[in-house]
Amino acid sequence: MSDAETSGPMWRLVRVIEAFTEADEWGVRDLANATGISPSATHRLVHAMHALGLVRESATRGRSTVGPELLRLAILLVERSDPARIARPILEETAALIGETVVLALYSPARRKFWAVSAAESTHTIGYIWDALRQWSDLHLGASGTGILAFLPEEEREAILSSLPDPIPGLVPRTRAQLRARLARARTDGFVVSHGERFAGAVGIAAPIRDATGLVIGDIIAAWPDNRTDADKEGLVATAVVAGAQRISAELGYRAPSERRLR
Repeated sequence: MSDAETSGPMWRLVRVIEAFTEADEWGVRDLANATGISPSATHRLVHAMHALGLVRESATRGRSTVGPELLRLAILLVERSDPARIARPILEETAALIGETVVLALYSPARRKFWAVSAAESTHTIGYIWDALRQWSDLHLGASGTGILAFLPEEEREAILSSLPDPIPGLVPRTRAQLRARLARARTDGFVVSHGERFAGAVGIAAPIRDATGLVIGDIIAAWPDNRTDADKEGLVATAVVAGAQRISAELGYRAPSERRLR
């Protein structure tokens, strides 16, 4: 970016708004130090934001917190951020690239299950039948479920694992220790591969989708019959699925820790 793009008024406004995602309230001097904006420019910007209702005085004298207008705008923007709508073109592009069905699944923390909400289907005569995933499905089977489970916060992930019998029943029985090891590998790789776990004869590769707060809200899954698979194809599909999941996450406002400027 040019100097103007990284020091102009719009850049300064975004930096200040970002700061309020990192702390509940700020004084002008602390805010200037955190954002790298001069104290005088920070003071002028905060004063203008007060006038617009974007920030307000906090309970601590001389400090500001998020105002009603910024909250209103944030709520309206979140309501317009429909994951299925945002993901649709990316699902289609990914499916066209790999030549196989690509599914969007969303996670319900309350149920600790997932369901499929959309898919871009393969043009092959024999493809992956994803309609079964429209029902509530468990997280411990298949790439579709473990592509979410592996990337949940540790406490939530362990609560789900601890609720499972040991060994775990399914198409491929395994112990909880083996599943933990598989999930750890997935967190290193950034994706999950499964063969015939949820549906016999199906191959699946999944990668997680995150929202603006960094929480996993679902995954995208590429799936196809095992008579069309080999190691090279699985490697290419994994790359495409991870890239697609990262694009959807970015569209939902997620930025990886290395990309965040106020840390």
